[in-house]
Amino acid sequence: MMEVIKALLNKEGVKRMYIFQAIEIQQFKLGSSKIISPEVGFGQETAQFRGSLLTLFGEPNFKTSNAENAFQYAIRATDNTGQAYTFTVYEGSSGLAIGSHHRDTSTLLAAQTFVQYVKEASPADFEEKMVYGDTGSRIVYGCKDGVCYYNETLPFSNVSHNYEELPQLSQSQLDEVLAIDFSNTTDEDSWFWKEELLKFSNVHFPSIRDLMRKDLSLSRANTVSLKEVEQIGLEEGFHPNFSASTPEMALIALGEVWAWKTTAGKATQKRHLDCSSFAWTLSRAVYGFHGGNLNKNHARANALYEAYEDKISSQEDTLRFFYALLDLFKFKRL
Repeated sequence: MMEVIKALLNKEGVKRMYIFQAIEIQQFKLGSSKIISPEVGFGQETAQFRGSLLTLFGEPNFKTSNAENAFQYAIRATDNTGQAYTFTVYEGSSGLAIGSHHRDTSTLLAAQTFVQYVKEASPADFEEKMVYGDTGSRIVYGCKDGVCYYNETLPFSNVSHNYEELPQLSQSQLDEVLAIDFSNTTDEDSWFWKEELLKFSNVHFPSIRDLMRKDLSLSRANTVSLKEVEQIGLEEGFHPNFSASTPEMALIALGEVWAWKTTAGKATQKRHLDCSSFAWTLSRAVYGFHGGNLNKNHARANALYEAYEDKISSQEDTLRFFYALLDLFKFKRL
Protein backbone atom coordinates (compact mmCIF):
# COMPACT_ATOMS: atom_id res chain seq x y z
CA MET A 1 0.00 0.00 0.00
CA MET A 2 1.48 3.34 -1.07
CA GLU A 3 0.69 6.72 0.44
CA VAL A 4 1.43 10.38 -0.22
CA ILE A 5 0.84 13.55 1.78
CA LYS A 6 -0.56 16.80 0.40
CA ALA A 7 -1.60 20.05 2.03
CA LEU A 8 -4.24 22.56 0.91
CA LEU A 9 -5.69 25.71 2.43
CA ASN A 10 -9.46 25.57 2.79
CA LYS A 11 -11.82 28.55 2.37
CA GLU A 12 -11.12 29.71 5.93
CA GLY A 13 -7.37 29.69 5.33
CA VAL A 14 -6.80 26.64 7.54
CA LYS A 15 -4.21 24.20 6.25
CA ARG A 16 -5.75 20.81 5.55
CA MET A 17 -3.25 17.95 5.33
CA TYR A 18 -4.03 14.67 3.62
CA ILE A 19 -2.47 11.27 3.52
CA PHE A 20 -3.49 9.50 0.31
CA GLN A 21 -3.35 5.72 0.30
CA ALA A 22 -4.05 3.26 -2.46
CA ILE A 23 -6.32 0.63 -0.94
CA GLU A 24 -7.64 -2.74 -2.05
CA ILE A 25 -10.83 -2.55 -4.07
CA GLN A 26 -12.53 -4.81 -1.49
CA GLN A 27 -12.21 -1.93 1.00
CA PHE A 28 -14.29 0.31 -1.26
CA LYS A 29 -17.99 -0.38 -1.64
CA LEU A 30 -19.13 -0.80 -5.23
CA GLY A 31 -21.78 1.40 -6.83
CA SER A 32 -20.12 4.82 -6.59
CA SER A 33 -20.81 7.61 -9.09
CA LYS A 34 -18.71 10.33 -10.68
CA ILE A 35 -18.22 13.39 -8.46
CA ILE A 36 -15.61 15.41 -10.38
CA SER A 37 -13.65 15.38 -13.60
CA PRO A 38 -9.87 15.86 -13.24
CA GLU A 39 -10.09 18.31 -16.18
CA VAL A 40 -7.31 16.52 -17.99
CA GLY A 41 -7.05 16.97 -21.74
CA PHE A 42 -7.62 14.07 -24.09
CA GLY A 43 -4.54 12.26 -25.43
CA GLN A 44 -1.09 13.03 -24.08
CA GLU A 45 -2.44 14.63 -20.89
CA THR A 46 -4.44 11.47 -20.17
CA ALA A 47 -1.27 9.41 -20.61
CA GLN A 48 0.65 11.74 -18.27
CA PHE A 49 -2.03 11.55 -15.57
CA ARG A 50 -1.96 7.76 -15.67
CA GLY A 51 1.85 7.78 -15.59
CA SER A 52 1.79 10.07 -12.54
CA LEU A 53 -0.63 7.71 -10.79
CA LEU A 54 1.87 4.92 -11.41
CA THR A 55 4.64 7.03 -9.88
CA LEU A 56 2.63 7.75 -6.75
CA PHE A 57 0.63 4.57 -6.22
CA GLY A 58 2.04 1.78 -8.38
CA GLU A 59 -0.17 -0.45 -10.49
CA PRO A 60 -3.96 0.10 -10.33
CA ASN A 61 -6.43 -2.23 -8.65
CA PHE A 62 -7.33 -3.46 -12.12
CA LYS A 63 -6.69 -2.62 -15.75
CA THR A 64 -8.07 -3.90 -19.05
CA SER A 65 -7.51 -3.44 -22.78
CA ASN A 66 -11.02 -1.96 -23.06
CA ALA A 67 -10.60 1.80 -23.58
CA GLU A 68 -13.98 2.42 -21.90
CA ASN A 69 -12.88 0.62 -18.72
CA ALA A 70 -9.12 1.10 -18.82
CA PHE A 71 -8.12 1.13 -15.15
CA GLN A 72 -9.20 1.97 -11.62
CA TYR A 73 -7.56 2.86 -8.31
CA ALA A 74 -9.32 2.93 -4.95
CA ILE A 75 -7.99 5.78 -2.77
CA ARG A 76 -8.38 6.65 0.89
CA ALA A 77 -7.67 10.27 1.89
CA THR A 78 -7.14 10.88 5.61
CA ASP A 79 -6.98 14.49 6.81
CA ASN A 80 -5.13 15.91 9.82
CA THR A 81 -8.22 15.50 12.02
CA GLY A 82 -8.30 11.76 11.33
CA GLN A 83 -11.35 11.92 9.07
CA ALA A 84 -11.13 9.53 6.10
CA TYR A 85 -12.69 9.86 2.64
CA THR A 86 -12.67 7.15 -0.01
CA PHE A 87 -13.02 7.55 -3.75
CA THR A 88 -11.91 5.96 -6.99
CA VAL A 89 -9.93 7.35 -9.88
CA TYR A 90 -10.65 5.65 -13.17
CA GLU A 91 -10.69 5.95 -16.94
CA GLY A 92 -14.10 5.06 -18.34
CA SER A 93 -16.28 5.74 -21.35
CA SER A 94 -16.25 9.50 -20.69
CA GLY A 95 -12.54 9.68 -19.88
CA LEU A 96 -10.79 10.19 -16.56
CA ALA A 97 -13.00 10.70 -13.51
CA ILE A 98 -13.17 10.59 -9.74
CA GLY A 99 -16.01 8.56 -8.23
CA SER A 100 -17.38 8.28 -4.72
CA HIS A 101 -20.44 7.40 -2.66
CA HIS A 102 -20.41 10.91 -1.20
CA ARG A 103 -20.57 14.36 -2.76
CA ASP A 104 -20.20 16.49 0.36
CA THR A 105 -17.86 19.47 0.50
CA SER A 106 -15.15 17.62 2.46
CA THR A 107 -15.03 14.67 0.05
CA LEU A 108 -14.91 17.01 -2.94
CA LEU A 109 -12.06 18.99 -1.35
CA ALA A 110 -10.08 15.80 -0.71
CA ALA A 111 -10.66 14.64 -4.29
CA GLN A 112 -9.65 18.01 -5.75
CA THR A 113 -6.47 18.01 -3.64
CA PHE A 114 -5.73 14.50 -4.87
CA VAL A 115 -6.09 15.53 -8.52
CA GLN A 116 -3.82 18.52 -7.98
CA TYR A 117 -1.14 16.34 -6.41
CA VAL A 118 -1.25 13.78 -9.22
CA LYS A 119 -0.92 16.49 -11.86
CA GLU A 120 2.24 17.78 -10.15
CA ALA A 121 3.98 14.36 -10.09
CA SER A 122 6.39 13.19 -12.78
CA PRO A 123 4.99 10.29 -14.86
CA ALA A 124 6.47 6.82 -14.69
CA ASP A 125 7.44 4.94 -17.85
CA PHE A 126 4.63 2.74 -19.15
CA GLU A 127 2.80 1.74 -22.32
CA GLU A 128 -0.73 0.38 -22.69
CA LYS A 129 -2.56 -0.92 -25.75
CA MET A 130 -6.34 -0.63 -25.80
CA VAL A 131 -9.33 -0.95 -28.11
CA TYR A 132 -12.65 0.90 -28.33
CA GLY A 133 -15.12 -1.95 -28.69
CA ASP A 134 -17.80 0.11 -30.46
CA THR A 135 -15.54 1.67 -33.08
CA GLY A 136 -12.64 -0.78 -33.33
CA SER A 137 -10.17 2.08 -32.81
CA ARG A 138 -6.80 0.91 -31.49
CA ILE A 139 -4.96 3.08 -28.98
CA VAL A 140 -1.36 2.98 -27.81
CA TYR A 141 -0.46 5.46 -25.07
CA GLY A 142 2.20 5.83 -22.44
CA CYS A 143 5.23 7.80 -21.24
CA LYS A 144 8.98 7.40 -21.70
CA ASP A 145 11.57 9.48 -19.86
CA GLY A 146 8.94 12.08 -18.94
CA VAL A 147 7.60 12.44 -22.50
CA CYS A 148 4.04 11.15 -22.96
CA TYR A 149 2.27 10.07 -26.14
CA TYR A 150 -1.15 8.94 -27.36
CA ASN A 151 -1.70 7.34 -30.75
CA GLU A 152 -5.10 6.22 -32.08
CA THR A 153 -5.60 4.24 -35.27
CA LEU A 154 -9.08 4.36 -36.78
CA PRO A 155 -10.42 1.46 -38.84
CA PHE A 156 -11.37 2.18 -42.45
CA SER A 157 -9.15 5.27 -42.37
CA ASN A 158 -8.49 5.02 -46.13
CA VAL A 159 -12.17 4.95 -47.18
CA SER A 160 -13.41 7.85 -49.31
CA HIS A 161 -16.87 9.20 -50.12
CA ASN A 162 -18.53 8.92 -53.54
CA TYR A 163 -19.89 12.45 -54.01
CA GLU A 164 -18.49 15.03 -56.41
CA GLU A 165 -20.92 17.60 -54.99
CA LEU A 166 -23.80 17.72 -52.57
CA PRO A 167 -27.24 17.04 -54.09
CA GLN A 168 -29.51 19.94 -54.94
CA LEU A 169 -32.67 20.44 -52.90
CA SER A 170 -36.13 20.45 -54.39
CA GLN A 171 -38.25 23.45 -53.47
CA SER A 172 -40.60 21.17 -51.55
CA GLN A 173 -37.71 19.86 -49.41
CA LEU A 174 -36.73 23.38 -48.46
CA ASP A 175 -40.31 24.58 -47.96
CA GLU A 176 -41.03 21.64 -45.66
CA VAL A 177 -38.33 22.72 -43.23
CA LEU A 178 -39.21 26.41 -43.41
CA ALA A 179 -42.80 25.58 -42.44
CA ILE A 180 -41.91 23.70 -39.24
CA ASP A 181 -42.92 25.62 -36.13
CA PHE A 182 -42.57 24.23 -32.62
CA SER A 183 -42.69 27.64 -30.93
CA ASN A 184 -45.94 26.81 -29.10
CA THR A 185 -44.74 23.43 -27.87
CA THR A 186 -44.10 23.07 -24.15
CA ASP A 187 -40.84 21.24 -23.53
CA GLU A 188 -39.26 19.95 -20.35
CA ASP A 189 -35.99 19.53 -22.25
CA SER A 190 -35.66 23.14 -23.36
CA TRP A 191 -31.85 22.83 -23.44
CA PHE A 192 -32.23 20.70 -26.58
CA TRP A 193 -35.48 21.75 -28.28
CA LYS A 194 -35.72 25.47 -27.62
CA GLU A 195 -32.18 26.87 -27.76
CA GLU A 196 -30.66 27.60 -31.14
CA LEU A 197 -27.34 25.90 -30.38
CA LEU A 198 -25.74 27.44 -33.47
CA LYS A 199 -22.41 28.22 -31.86
CA PHE A 200 -20.79 24.84 -32.39
CA SER A 201 -20.39 24.76 -36.17
CA ASN A 202 -21.73 26.18 -39.41
CA VAL A 203 -24.23 23.32 -39.62
CA HIS A 204 -27.77 24.66 -39.11
CA PHE A 205 -28.63 22.34 -36.25
CA PRO A 206 -32.29 23.38 -35.70
CA SER A 207 -33.25 22.45 -39.28
CA ILE A 208 -32.25 18.80 -39.06
CA ARG A 209 -33.31 18.50 -35.42
CA ASP A 210 -36.82 19.84 -36.09
CA LEU A 211 -37.24 17.85 -39.29
CA MET A 212 -36.49 14.63 -37.41
CA ARG A 213 -38.79 15.66 -34.57
CA LYS A 214 -41.57 16.43 -37.04
CA ASP A 215 -41.29 12.98 -38.66
CA LEU A 216 -41.27 11.19 -35.30
CA SER A 217 -44.32 13.17 -34.15
CA LEU A 218 -46.55 12.36 -37.17
CA SER A 219 -48.13 9.22 -35.74
CA ARG A 220 -48.35 10.55 -32.17
CA ALA A 221 -51.04 12.50 -30.34
CA ASN A 222 -48.41 14.86 -28.93
CA THR A 223 -45.10 16.24 -30.18
CA VAL A 224 -42.35 13.73 -29.41
CA SER A 225 -40.23 14.57 -26.37
CA LEU A 226 -36.65 13.62 -25.54
CA LYS A 227 -37.99 11.27 -22.87
CA GLU A 228 -39.98 9.45 -25.56
CA VAL A 229 -36.94 9.43 -27.86
CA GLU A 230 -34.96 7.81 -25.06
CA GLN A 231 -37.69 5.22 -24.44
CA ILE A 232 -37.89 4.30 -28.13
CA GLY A 233 -34.12 4.03 -28.25
CA LEU A 234 -34.08 1.66 -25.30
CA GLU A 235 -36.85 -0.47 -26.82
CA GLU A 236 -34.96 -0.70 -30.11
CA GLY A 237 -31.60 -1.54 -28.56
CA PHE A 238 -29.71 1.72 -29.12
CA HIS A 239 -28.68 2.35 -25.47
CA PRO A 240 -29.32 6.13 -25.37
CA ASN A 241 -27.52 7.98 -22.60
CA PHE A 242 -27.62 11.78 -22.49
CA SER A 243 -28.28 14.84 -20.34
CA ALA A 244 -28.21 18.61 -20.60
CA SER A 245 -24.42 18.43 -20.22
CA THR A 246 -24.11 16.01 -23.17
CA PRO A 247 -26.32 17.43 -25.96
CA GLU A 248 -24.16 15.67 -28.55
CA MET A 249 -25.40 12.33 -27.16
CA ALA A 250 -29.02 13.58 -27.25
CA LEU A 251 -28.61 14.33 -30.96
CA ILE A 252 -27.21 10.84 -31.49
CA ALA A 253 -30.23 9.35 -29.70
CA LEU A 254 -32.61 11.40 -31.83
CA GLY A 255 -30.78 10.52 -35.06
CA GLU A 256 -30.74 6.80 -34.31
CA VAL A 257 -34.44 6.65 -33.49
CA TRP A 258 -35.40 8.83 -36.45
CA ALA A 259 -33.43 6.75 -38.97
CA TRP A 260 -34.76 3.49 -37.53
CA LYS A 261 -38.43 4.48 -37.28
CA THR A 262 -39.02 6.89 -40.19
CA THR A 263 -36.96 5.52 -43.09
CA ALA A 264 -37.64 2.48 -45.23
CA GLY A 265 -35.68 -0.74 -44.77
CA LYS A 266 -35.70 -4.14 -43.13
CA ALA A 267 -34.90 -4.42 -39.44
CA THR A 268 -31.46 -5.99 -39.92
CA GLN A 269 -28.37 -5.73 -37.73
CA LYS A 270 -26.55 -3.88 -40.54
CA ARG A 271 -29.33 -1.29 -40.80
CA HIS A 272 -29.30 -0.90 -37.03
CA LEU A 273 -25.58 -0.13 -37.17
CA ASP A 274 -26.08 2.21 -40.13
CA CYS A 275 -28.67 4.16 -38.11
CA SER A 276 -26.10 4.65 -35.36
CA SER A 277 -23.43 5.60 -37.90
CA PHE A 278 -25.76 8.18 -39.47
CA ALA A 279 -26.51 9.67 -36.05
CA TRP A 280 -22.87 9.81 -34.99
CA THR A 281 -21.94 11.57 -38.24
CA LEU A 282 -24.62 14.20 -37.66
CA SER A 283 -23.40 14.76 -34.11
CA ARG A 284 -19.86 15.12 -35.34
CA ALA A 285 -20.96 17.73 -37.88
CA VAL A 286 -22.81 19.76 -35.22
CA TYR A 287 -20.59 19.28 -32.16
CA GLY A 288 -17.26 18.06 -33.55
CA PHE A 289 -17.86 14.81 -31.66
CA HIS A 290 -15.81 12.16 -33.50
CA GLY A 291 -15.55 8.69 -32.00
CA GLY A 292 -14.11 6.73 -34.91
CA ASN A 293 -15.92 4.62 -37.50
CA LEU A 294 -18.51 1.99 -36.65
CA ASN A 295 -18.36 0.41 -40.12
CA LYS A 296 -17.36 1.20 -43.70
CA ASN A 297 -20.50 3.24 -44.35
CA HIS A 298 -19.69 5.33 -41.30
CA ALA A 299 -16.16 5.88 -42.65
CA ARG A 300 -17.64 7.07 -45.96
CA ALA A 301 -20.02 9.38 -44.10
CA ASN A 302 -17.19 10.88 -42.07
CA ALA A 303 -15.15 11.33 -45.26
CA LEU A 304 -18.13 13.10 -46.83
CA TYR A 305 -18.35 15.49 -43.90
CA GLU A 306 -14.60 16.15 -43.95
CA ALA A 307 -14.78 17.00 -47.66
CA TYR A 308 -17.61 19.52 -47.19
CA GLU A 309 -17.01 20.77 -43.64
CA ASP A 310 -15.75 24.17 -44.80
CA LYS A 311 -18.42 24.47 -47.48
CA ILE A 312 -21.49 24.16 -45.25
CA SER A 313 -22.40 27.74 -44.40
CA SER A 314 -26.19 28.00 -44.60
CA GLN A 315 -29.46 26.28 -43.83
CA GLU A 316 -29.69 25.08 -47.43
CA ASP A 317 -26.15 23.65 -47.35
CA THR A 318 -27.04 21.83 -44.13
CA LEU A 319 -30.09 20.21 -45.73
CA ARG A 320 -28.08 19.26 -48.82
CA PHE A 321 -25.54 17.54 -46.55
CA PHE A 322 -28.37 15.85 -44.62
CA TYR A 323 -29.88 14.41 -47.81
CA ALA A 324 -26.44 13.34 -49.03
CA LEU A 325 -26.10 11.30 -45.83
CA LEU A 326 -29.49 9.69 -46.46
CA ASP A 327 -28.35 8.70 -49.95
CA LEU A 328 -25.07 7.33 -48.66
CA PHE A 329 -26.84 5.07 -46.13
CA LYS A 330 -29.63 4.30 -48.62
CA PHE A 331 -32.22 5.74 -46.23
CA LYS A 332 -35.50 6.90 -47.76
CA ARG A 333 -37.95 8.85 -45.65
CA LEU A 334 -41.34 7.22 -45.27
